[in-house]
Amino acid sequence: MKNKHLNRIITSLVLGICSAGLLAAEAVAADSGEEQAGRAAAAQIIGAAPLHSSADVQRYVNLLGNSLARASGMQYRWHFAVVSSDAVNAFAAPSGYVLLTSGLLKLLDSEHELAYVLSHEIAHVARKHHYTVIRRQQLADKALKELQEGEQDKDVTNVTRMSAQIYARGLDRNAEFEADRIGVEIMTRAGYDPAASIDVLSRLVALQGNDARAQLLFSTHPSPGERLDQLIAEGVEQLPRPPAPKSAMDKRFETFRSQL
Repeated sequence: MKNKHLNRIITSLVLGICSAGLLAAEAVAADSGEEQAGRAAAAQIIGAAPLHSSADVQRYVNLLGNSLARASGMQYRWHFAVVSSDAVNAFAAPSGYVLLTSGLLKLLDSEHELAYVLSHEIAHVARKHHYTVIRRQQLADKALKELQEGEQDKDVTNVTRMSAQIYARGLDRNAEFEADRIGVEIMTRAGYDPAASIDVLSRLVALQGNDARAQLLFSTHPSPGERLDQLIAEGVEQLPRPPAPKSAMDKRFETFRSQL
């Protein structure tokens, strides 16, 4: 029953995205454990907050997300989605699942800023940050032996539990700093303004301690001020910046924002 419920949730995510006319990046032969972990984590998040109902919103995030994912060089079967929640947060799950809350998206002012948020999450997937923790926990729990014995239902339960623990306590702070650094590299390679990372983190600094919507984000990540200082120390302000944004980009982002 648990497998059927999980499959229904993931099918809803994938079909909802595909119905918007979206194409995922070319898939690679993903590790079966990584795919299972990603599906379990994505199902957990979607179980807590429903997918946003607008096909246009999902299409826009997927088109931009897949463009950035190609710049990362990681050719998973990527799935990007927006969930309806006032919380200010974003989630990356193993094997190419990235989910953003509508509350976070409403804080952003440009496609460049959205590119930074997406690239940060793509970097988590590319560096296998969550999956590495899950694998370590699996080994500690001897769950790999259960997998070999075909105890699929129990394994899904274990992976879901591990995912919940990771999202509740957050990743190692160095993993977040690395995702910021690599995320900025990805968005710059894709032609977006790396300075948008400074704008996003500065806006989060202004929220800190004053907005309950960002409470989970702040409890599971280094402070946005620390992340900002780290990026500046690593030379984000020295990276090449593209020409001024085109009006077409501004228009499509404003249309997207109005539909949230």
